[in-house]
Amino acid sequence: MKFLAVSPEAGDWTKLSPLAGAVNHLTEAYARVGTEVLTCSPFYPALLGDISAYSCVFSGIEHLRNMPFEVWKSPNSLHTYIRCDEYFARPAIYGESGYSYSDNHLRFSFLASAALTYCAEIDFQPIAICGHDWGGALVGALAKSVYKDLFGTLPFFFTVHNITYDFHVTEQEIEKIGLSRADFNMDGYEFWGKVSLLKAGLFYASKVLFPSPGYREAMLNSNLPGGLSGFLCRNEKKLKGIQFGVSYPVWDFNIEADLPIEDAKRHARKKLEAHIEKNFDDHLVMYCHLDEESGRTSETLATILADITKLNFFVIVGVSHNSPEGEYYRSVAGQNPGQITTMDISPDDNELKMVLAGADILFAANPREPSASLVLKALAAGTVPLTGKEVGCANLLANYDGDFQNANAMLVDDAAAPDQMLRKLKEVADLFAAAPENWENIVRNAYRFRYEWDRTISQYLITFGECC
Repeated sequence: MKFLAVSPEAGDWTKLSPLAGAVNHLTEAYARVGTEVLTCSPFYPALLGDISAYSCVFSGIEHLRNMPFEVWKSPNSLHTYIRCDEYFARPAIYGESGYSYSDNHLRFSFLASAALTYCAEIDFQPIAICGHDWGGALVGALAKSVYKDLFGTLPFFFTVHNITYDFHVTEQEIEKIGLSRADFNMDGYEFWGKVSLLKAGLFYASKVLFPSPGYREAMLNSNLPGGLSGFLCRNEKKLKGIQFGVSYPVWDFNIEADLPIEDAKRHARKKLEAHIEKNFDDHLVMYCHLDEESGRTSETLATILADITKLNFFVIVGVSHNSPEGEYYRSVAGQNPGQITTMDISPDDNELKMVLAGADILFAANPREPSASLVLKALAAGTVPLTGKEVGCANLLANYDGDFQNANAMLVDDAAAPDQMLRKLKEVADLFAAAPENWENIVRNAYRFRYEWDRTISQYLITFGECC
């Protein structure tokens, strides 16, 4: 079984983006089950570190605009890089100083075209084509236009990692990027009078895959701009949510010691106390992570923070040092140092891993992150998530509603509703005070929950099999 995958971000970067990390995990999981995937992404010299480890293995001319390209490889055979320094040897991926590169449509249509050309030239015969986000969206359209004699009958699977990202160009560019002008309408890839690369991916896809069932449902019930909501609803039958996994060797802090999770978390709690130079006493430790994917979490937390300090909680807020939110929470922590502190968010995953391991509760009010991977990372640390039933992976979790035997999460109907989140925290505090052994059972259930990338790939392959 062979697939061609095209992504604007993937490979052995010195620091992975969320998209590159997800595509890498998918690629590695395919390999573990014996599926051969040709994963093509741009050769970004600025992101790949020591490029002396890479070498050119192919040179050719793509067939969309007849431009030369090279294919580069490293000792990691799972990734294939399309090299064109005119397009990809830039300081950033999509743009600089808050402005997109004006030729992004040319850059990423070139990527798709070069990948298809290379696939044909080496006689790689996929049974399906996969594209990731708007930067990989045009491979499906090109397979049905410029490359229709070679790939026109293959199904195209389009994974939307985050629907808020797109790129628009004028209709004068349609032919330059290999689209059919006949499909430039509201039911095709037109968006407010322009060409939407995201909609092109959605339109030409046999199946559109979202990174969690919850995200699929949220997109169908959201008021997205430019008629996109209606477009998704009209194409609802080809939309599918498949939960993205997490890497447990990375996020399970107890994987090597393999202690009973209660003991492991007691050790982790002491380590966290020493790291932040605080004494938690007998408080439950609640962590709230405020980054670009945290959605309305900060607003919800700020509304009820004074009430939370009346309960048996020590609150740790992870926040960017230079953000206005950081200034606010540092000020509040200064007024209540015995129950609140802040931590600067670090790009180092080990810092987040440490705080999740030492915490008891993750406060995640309506995060925007489509796969809700922070919730899965918390569970991997035996940390119970408090979040909404509509969030990402929540449909896979068991809510505590009085039954501690199976529960592994604290779920509310609307995680952006401060009163609901506070009410659930009071339940947690009461349970911990009255029956700590029942709380520990919920912690054990949380730690037992597993959703590996191999499970994600098994669902991908089932979906592919239904269409191929």
